Amino acid sequence: MVNKVLKTMASSFIALILIVLALSGIYTVKTGEEAVILRFGEYVDTINEAGLKWHIPIIDTVLKANLNESKRLEFGFYTTNPGNSKNQATYSSNENESLMLTGDENLVNVETIIQYKIKSAKEYYFNVDDQIQTLSIITQSTIRRVVASHLLDEVLTDNKFGIQQEIKDDLQETCDKYGLGIAITAIQLQDVNPPLEVDAAFKDVASAREDKTSYINEANSYKNEVIPTARGNAAEMINMALGYKEQRIEEAKGDVANFTQVLQKYNDGKSVTRTRMYLETLEEILPGVEKYIVDEKGNTVNILPLGESSVIPTTD
Repeated sequence: MVNKVLKTMASSFIALILIVLALSGIYTVKTGEEAVILRFGEYVDTINEAGLKWHIPIIDTVLKANLNESKRLEFGFYTTNPGNSKNQATYSSNENESLMLTGDENLVNVETIIQYKIKSAKEYYFNVDDQIQTLSIITQSTIRRVVASHLLDEVLTDNKFGIQQEIKDDLQETCDKYGLGIAITAIQLQDVNPPLEVDAAFKDVASAREDKTSYINEANSYKNEVIPTARGNAAEMINMALGYKEQRIEEAKGDVANFTQVLQKYNDGKSVTRTRMYLETLEEILPGVEKYIVDEKGNTVNILPLGESSVIPTTD
């Protein structure tokens, strides 16, 4: 009887253990998560459908990754205190990482934030031994290579956004090449400055550059103001010249017409016309003077009065 009870208890205990083991194989895959199943340490499957799942206890291992979680990697500095609603975050520079050469052989400190997500749990867990260390090395190499291909002014101000995009594209390409299973979502050049030893000189250069820009803008403003005025004046002068030209042409046409009429009359009666023109000319050049006209025989010529002056006839 006792043996039977012991056997029953043993069977129940074993059954309980099996039930506990079976229940321990239940796990949950949340929305946005991806689970990787290992059996005896070897990859066997990837689960990316949300819900309750089961794996073989002890034999299987489940590794999960949140594909929606945004992760952050700091380069050239590190956060000493993340801060909260009451305290600001604090940071410390790491010049061993941040100090690098530009394309025109100037030194510059570049502090960068890399934001990324896991896009493939299988690649992330199995293709490299230390994902974060590998990403850090790749990031450092990529940033130094891109910065070295640009001038200092581009890195500091002129092409900062373009450089960020270039780093992002190059870094993603390298991550895909090594199969890290990572998607680079953003690159931010957090702080870009020349070394402290030459910071004052660079500020002077920046100030001079701002003055240059200001002078150029003033010159362009003056140009935009003066050129339309000059064009208006030029158009006015051209119109006046054209008007004067037309006036002179019409006057010349009138003079030609008058001369043509006189010439016609002259040709019709040369002697009479010549005498009339002679008398009219005398009136014009000798106004107010008594004039006497004597013919070839010495006698005065009787003619009609000419204006205020008259030829006074004399007796033979």
